[in-house]
Amino acid sequence: MLRFLLLGLLAVSTGAQAAYPLGTMTCDDIASFASEAMSWRKEGQTRDQALAELEKRTYNDPVEKKNLTVIVDLVFGSYGRNWTVESAGNVMRTDCMTGR
Repeated sequence: MLRFLLLGLLAVSTGAQAAYPLGTMTCDDIASFASEAMSWRKEGQTRDQALAELEKRTYNDPVEKKNLTVIVDLVFGSYGRNWTVESAGNVMRTDCMTGR
């Protein structure tokens, strides 16, 4: 019985990690980048310019670039119209911590 419980916990924990892979980034890293991207938008940069900034970065894991690209899309999309620099970070931190 204990063996099945341990196997079940392992499967659940593995699945939880796969649902929102972060690479080497933390939720605070995600939040910090969202605020940075929002500041780019407030300064008048375009989405294409923000994506060009992503190309200059070094990534420890390919999923990190994918995650940051999604954040750029959110910040420069309709959601970003209602965010401030601070709220963009707070929203993305909360989403990250809840696994969205």
